[in-house]
Amino acid sequence: MLLKRKLFVPDVQHLLAYSAIGVLFVLALVLRVSLFHVETSDYTVFVSQWYDFIQSHGGFAALKYNFSNYNVPYLYLLALTTYLPISKLIAIKTLSVVFDGVLGLFTYLILSLRYKHSYAAIAGALVVVFAPTIFINSAAWGQCDAIYTAFCLGSLYYLLKERPAWACVFFAFALSFKLQAIFFLPILFMLLLKRKLPLKYLALIPLLFLLMLVPAYIAGRDAQSLLSIYAGQVTSSGVSGAGQFNGGGTGRFNERTPGQSNSGGPGRFNGGARGQFNGGGFTDRSSSSLTSNAPSFYQWLPANAAEYWKWVGILLASAFVVLVGILLVASKKRLTSDILLKVTLVFALTIPFLLPDMHERYFYLADVVSIIFAFYFPRYWYIAVITQLCSLLSYAPYLIHTQIVSLTYVAFAVLLLTIVTSVDLVRTLYPNTRKRVPDTFS
Repeated sequence: MLLKRKLFVPDVQHLLAYSAIGVLFVLALVLRVSLFHVETSDYTVFVSQWYDFIQSHGGFAALKYNFSNYNVPYLYLLALTTYLPISKLIAIKTLSVVFDGVLGLFTYLILSLRYKHSYAAIAGALVVVFAPTIFINSAAWGQCDAIYTAFCLGSLYYLLKERPAWACVFFAFALSFKLQAIFFLPILFMLLLKRKLPLKYLALIPLLFLLMLVPAYIAGRDAQSLLSIYAGQVTSSGVSGAGQFNGGGTGRFNERTPGQSNSGGPGRFNGGARGQFNGGGFTDRSSSSLTSNAPSFYQWLPANAAEYWKWVGILLASAFVVLVGILLVASKKRLTSDILLKVTLVFALTIPFLLPDMHERYFYLADVVSIIFAFYFPRYWYIAVITQLCSLLSYAPYLIHTQIVSLTYVAFAVLLLTIVTSVDLVRTLYPNTRKRVPDTFS
């Protein structure tokens, strides 16, 4: 009897622990559902109208038209939701929330590689699903950044597992959904340079990308239109998904641009209860026209900054990627999981900080990776906290029409994060530098 009691106690403890975890995940879902009533202008002017167009043109048959500048894999999923017996708003937001769950799953899988017999991996997944920028992005804003980020995490997971073919497959999916996945692309090139990623696997990316366009091509959309979607985004407004949407004669809708309301109406959409996430007409409080609320160095430029600053940012971002590549290849350190995660965070923070025409949401990958980073390296917990705060403060001008803290100051905080993570990466690649450089940031 005594032996049975000793064996029974741990079972009860595990049962209670898993019950608590289950309750927390249910609360994360309830939290999201509570925000489903919120409508922003990004929803009403864009995704909502895409949904209506798809529904009114026969579901998947509508894919032959060029009515959205999002790449077609997202439209496939959107078309699928039109067949469900649920309201439009719930359908669109549920699509994003499902991928919040996928984000949590890959966070768990990545952390479980480091913490094999611990609740740390589950804790990390919980932190991700409860992170403010994550549930606001999907449940309140109705954005789909969780989709490409989830696939980027899948790619990272398989890189950590040393399965490069699957890593390229998942990255191809990420890139097929959003161009912002390019913030993760340098990781694959770094592995190629370190001879950890065979070129034949890298070739899977364009192949799968093209295959993802095939259903729309079969539906009747011309190849040139499909292949020029991302080019149109870049030429219209950087990597922003901006541009013009021709809805088969239904009209034109311009993506929000700095200083303009794109609501097409009074400029405000109240999401249910008054005073909650108005998020209607776009009020850009960026100091420069070269950023849409992104906490980048463009916040320090005047509103009428010359166009050549775009090229300055592009050159700086390119030079930074090349520099990290050189440091990585020249280092005698073996490419470990720690180094791979550190490089991932450095790129997720620095590339959108340097590139022009970034939106506030383009630090989404950094938001998620910084949390995983904090669990891998607990002494850097503050990096995840500051990253979340910077993104939240950047969301405020659009969602609540209030600049809580000047984005010029928020940009300085992001710069500090890029310096801290970059210095830490260099010290990891070149341990001897620790003897010569004071450990200021530890």
